[in-house]
Amino acid sequence: MNIIGDVVVKIDKLEIADEFLDQAIECYLDKSKYVTALHLAGAAQEIYGKWLRCNKGQDFSSIMMNHAETLAKEHSLTFDRKAHKKADKHAKNTIKHFDNKADRFAELDPQLDSVIMLSEAVTEHIMLKRIETKNIERFKTYFSKTRENGL
Repeated sequence: MNIIGDVVVKIDKLEIADEFLDQAIECYLDKSKYVTALHLAGAAQEIYGKWLRCNKGQDFSSIMMNHAETLAKEHSLTFDRKAHKKADKHAKNTIKHFDNKADRFAELDPQLDSVIMLSEAVTEHIMLKRIETKNIERFKTYFSKTRENGL
């Protein structure tokens, strides 16, 4: 909901996620603002993921977690789903939350963590068949050349 004066506007949250993702890609590719890219991509991914789950689907993280769990079982390994989920969302959550004085500093690899979050958000964007922007095309091209990009 956007309030301008006395006017209340209803906005589709998927469109908000699209805007966040598009800006996250610009921050990453054009400005090297990796923490901002991580935050915006994480917000977009949360919206996309929730929409997928609301429609009885699975978000990308859940698909990958299920796959990892299956592989662990096939090889008689233990799999702590809660610990893996926490680790998967660590970078996004560490920049988003500030619980106490001891929590002042975030430990992460901004460039790597943001490209991972961007790839997850872009994947869910594709899963939802959202309109592909030039920035998403640019990111897909960039991501397909990660070894050349030093990632």
